[in-house]
Order: sequence, then structure tokens, then C-alpha cells
Amino acid sequence: MFENYKATKRDFEAIEEGIKIVLCPELDFIFNRKNLLKNIVIVSYDSSFIYLWTEVSLPLLSRLPCRLSDFYAYKIPHKIKLKDEWQIGWRACSAPEPLDELLPKEFNTSQFNIHKINGGLLTPFIELQKKNNIKDNPHVTRESFLATIVHEFGHIYWIQHKLWWYSNKKENIHFLQTAKKLYEGKKIKKTIYFPMDPGISELYAFLAEYTASEIFWKSHKRNLDIFIKKQLERLIKEEQAKDLDHEDSVIAPTRSPHDFAFVFGKIILSRHPKKWPQILTDHYSPSSFVSKFY
Repeated sequence: MFENYKATKRDFEAIEEGIKIVLCPELDFIFNRKNLLKNIVIVSYDSSFIYLWTEVSLPLLSRLPCRLSDFYAYKIPHKIKLKDEWQIGWRACSAPEPLDELLPKEFNTSQFNIHKINGGLLTPFIELQKKNNIKDNPHVTRESFLATIVHEFGHIYWIQHKLWWYSNKKENIHFLQTAKKLYEGKKIKKTIYFPMDPGISELYAFLAEYTASEIFWKSHKRNLDIFIKKQLERLIKEEQAKDLDHEDSVIAPTRSPHDFAFVFGKIILSRHPKKWPQILTDHYSPSSFVSKFY
């Protein structure tokens, strides 16, 4: 549907506004450690170019005007046919492989060193969401596009506090060596962050989006409330019919991280509207989660 779309000034301004919101003082309590947002490249695309926003200077690339003081904007030509599924949302990961392969070598490194956020431009995002056949879909406005960018930054921020899978060789070896030393009778005083369920990453990202919406985008917050309330009504009925001896609960993060975040995000926010980022990043463990919120 949007394989021939050409980016407009309005598209670029929306992405830059989303980044600016993440960095604004009002969200300092969510993104307190700004150094964790340094090694991020934001990637979007139309039918002719890949667009990058980064704090890295890349003199060999063609630059675009950029309204963000600490960022550069670039474009890279391509001849790849875009898929609608690439443009309907945003993700805290590498761009689709054919596009990612065209990025400069500076970004061809481990996701632990360079974090990527990618997704469709404003116009394709909104129009494809409208055709997504989701009742009361809250992601069909410009506000929702901006909130989605905040959401993905939330993922990136969280995963730099906690391991979320066993693919960091340095950390894996650290675990192995620590265990070996303990078996040898040695004492270890270093802080260790255990890998966490990726559902907690979704929880942090959702809370970043929802809290930012309470501050900046009241109508998007109302749309989220309407959508989530109806989703919870459906989940309550589904849970009532489940045999939990043989089935996962509807709120199990392995089943649906988004539903998990809808439930526990609102509960946490009601108890700790300003402290939830600190609690989740600095103190989270299964036991402390229970003791702190109940």
C-alpha cells in the first residue's frame, strides 16, 4: 500500500518531536540516566531512502536538516520494495534485514553497543493502523505516533539496566566465573543483575508511553484507557474459563507481554506514579516486586 511513499517534512518533524519529548526535563524521572540514550540510532524509511537520526557524525552520508541540537539526520538511498508490515509500527531492534544491511559500518555491531529503533513514517503508520481492523485502536493519531517512539525508547532504556537474554558473552562469562569462585569458597561483593523476563521490558516501555501521555497527550491516554478497558473485559471472561492446571493465565508475560503490561502497569502507576522507574530499574526482583507494591 505504501511501497511508493515519499517522506514529507511532516514525517520528519514527527520523529524529531518524539525524540525531543524523550529528552525533555518532564520525563527525566523516566529516562534519568541520559548516557544510556547516547548509543541509539533511530531508523525510518520510505520508497527511496533510509533515514537515520543519531548523535554519531557520519561525514560520508548525505545530511538532512535536523531540529535536534545533539543529533544528525542522514539519508541513504535504497531500491528495496517496502512491506506494509515494516511501516505499521515501531520496534526496539534492527531494521528489516534488507534495509539494515545498508546502514554504515559504524552501526554494524552488537546490539549491546549500538541500540536501534526503527519503524514507519508518520503517514504510513497512521493509515496502516487505521486499516488494521482493531476495534478502538488507540494508535491512529499523530499523538499515538509520538507516544510509540517514547515506548520504544523505554525498551532501550530498560534493557541497559537488566539482561534480557543470554547473548552478552562478557556477562555470561562473568556469571560463570562468579559461580566458579563461589564454589572455590571465595567471597564476591560485586552487584549482579540476573536476567529478567522480557515482559518487564514491555512493562517499562508501556509505563513510559502511558505516563508521557498523561503529561503531553491527554487524548491518546483516553484512547488507551478505552482500548485497554475493553481488552481487560475480554481477558476476565477468558481467564474465568481457563483450567490453570493445564493452561497459562491470560496475564502470563510469556503469553502476551502487552496484556501483562496493561494489568500490572496500571496497578504500579496507581501506587508509585513517580517512583516506578526507579523501582523497576534499581530494585526489581520477583520478591521485591511483591513487597513494594502490595
